[in-house]
Amino acid sequence: MKAPDRGHLFRDFLDEVEPVRLREPFAQTLGVFQGEGSVMEFTFQDVVKMAGHACPTTAGAYLCCLEALKSLYQDEIPSRGEISVKVYGEPDEGVYGVISQVFSLITGAAPATGFRGLGHRFRRKDLLTFHPEKPDPHALCFEFFRLGTGRSVLVKFYPNRIPFPEEKARRIGTLLEKVIWEAAKDDEKREFHDLWMGKVRGMLLDRDKIDEWITIEERRT
Repeated sequence: MKAPDRGHLFRDFLDEVEPVRLREPFAQTLGVFQGEGSVMEFTFQDVVKMAGHACPTTAGAYLCCLEALKSLYQDEIPSRGEISVKVYGEPDEGVYGVISQVFSLITGAAPATGFRGLGHRFRRKDLLTFHPEKPDPHALCFEFFRLGTGRSVLVKFYPNRIPFPEEKARRIGTLLEKVIWEAAKDDEKREFHDLWMGKVRGMLLDRDKIDEWITIEERRT
């Protein structure tokens, strides 16, 4: 049976977002790949599929993970499952739950529900943990650990610092309410979509002043 032609599902600009490349030793061991040394790519489209949407929170989580892994691994390709993540917040507090799901998807680090491992290898359970203390009360904070090396980085994400015109933000708020209550006209829906995804695009591609809204602090334990 011929597969249906699904066309181009997502907005074109999402194809331009830098992917996260990782090795997956667990999949390699179980013979998933056709050859040795295979490298997987996670894209922001994968995040959309997992979360069911794209927004500044999921975009910020993706960028936090991308930049943290770059800092931890430099010129090396990260190994999925060899990274743990500490989320400084509660799983049901604000957007920490959504962000943690993005981290888990990309790094393989899982909470208590994760895979227990094969013997002494490939454990994912409890590699993602939540902690109520806040290193910076003005930021969403996450610590990524490269297991076996003693190295970690503290990532601080400041959503309020993301450059975005105030008038556009107000317009999004007005249109969002109409969309939620199914009161928006077709042209208003299109305007809302363009404004909403415009902010996501600015974060993922333009990254205007990103050093002010995502910071990386190297640590060594």
